[in-house]
Amino acid sequence: MTKLIKLGTALVFAVASIIPRFALSDHIYPRNLSANGPWKTNLQYITSRPQGDLQVSDRNRKLAIDQAGVPALIDMNGVLRAYFQWAPTEDETIQYFDHIGFSILENGRWSTPQIINIDFDKRRPHTYPFDPTVVALPEGGYRLYFTQNESRRAGPSNKMTLGSAFSEDGVNFAIEPGHRLKLEDRRINDCAVIFFDGKWHLISPNHDKMGEGYYATSDDGLTFERQDDLFMSGGAWLGNMVEHRGAVYFFGTGFTLKTQDFKRWDRVQRNRMADPGVAISNGKLHVLSVGM
Repeated sequence: MTKLIKLGTALVFAVASIIPRFALSDHIYPRNLSANGPWKTNLQYITSRPQGDLQVSDRNRKLAIDQAGVPALIDMNGVLRAYFQWAPTEDETIQYFDHIGFSILENGRWSTPQIINIDFDKRRPHTYPFDPTVVALPEGGYRLYFTQNESRRAGPSNKMTLGSAFSEDGVNFAIEPGHRLKLEDRRINDCAVIFFDGKWHLISPNHDKMGEGYYATSDDGLTFERQDDLFMSGGAWLGNMVEHRGAVYFFGTGFTLKTQDFKRWDRVQRNRMADPGVAISNGKLHVLSVGM
């Protein structure tokens, strides 16, 4: 179960209890399946009409995808697709352990997961991309933003950076050279990205300081410039963004926030979701949240 910690009058998720902070995506089968890990989490589905400030009730969650985490949602020409980190342990699917998977919403049900194809350096398996965020590009095609390990060392000393890959169909991706964002003195991972008001906006949580997030902007979606950090008590900047009626909504862990300029943020709801993915598709608001 997700644990809640009471801080003053706010309820804040202890997200580390269900979401691993560190991962080595080299597809090595877990030695101890009884331990906590991505194979113990699942994605839970919520849908509603997009009304007001996009408040949602999580009381009617439905199991969508088992043994998965870090979801992102995107409308692809009227079809809702979910991307996520997939960690299956069944004999017939173990070969896909810790790969980026995707699933399509068809007639109210999520399809059997498949994995994306991506041209990473197989000689350095620890560099396999993870923690996906996928966006549609104005000029056509799709860009996958991801986290990447720079070394095989696990734990806080491992340096993580953000990269990207391009795809014409959302299945076959080619890695784009360089880093989208790299911090010299610390790791950065779990990013959310959106195109709004003529710029690309990237937000990533500071996992060492609850309520603090890294923020960067870009004109082309490739070269990002870091801006002032973001602060909001009562949750974590771990989630995804969606545009609705001229504003951007950040569905985070413990809170849902609204902004029109990325400078002033208003809390529109305290939520009970962990690392949610969000999209508006076919007149409905869709949310996937990590659970156990």
